[in-house]
Amino acid sequence: MGRLIFALLWTAMSLSLLLFGGVAELAPLERAVFMIFPISGVVFTWISWLHLRRRRSLRMETIGAVTFYVWIDLDGTERREMKDPREDWDSDGDGDGDGGGD
Repeated sequence: MGRLIFALLWTAMSLSLLLFGGVAELAPLERAVFMIFPISGVVFTWISWLHLRRRRSLRMETIGAVTFYVWIDLDGTERREMKDPREDWDSDGDGDGDGGGD
């Protein structure tokens, strides 16, 4: 949730500076570089929203004696797994879930 709030604030601040901050008197290259900030804010907001939606959709379902974790993944499809996927979501990509990167 914190990442989404930061992304929204980043986007709003950079858009307000772009629209009301006197960008008209900048050189064309400076204006083009300054456009990267709100565009990256929109992308970061979208990615943060997808991650928040995935985390909030996680639930446990029990079918018979088997417990499944069910969630809506980043691409919008429903996923099921027998182990808790939050370890992989919170890891740094090395797959062991400890966030150490070793």
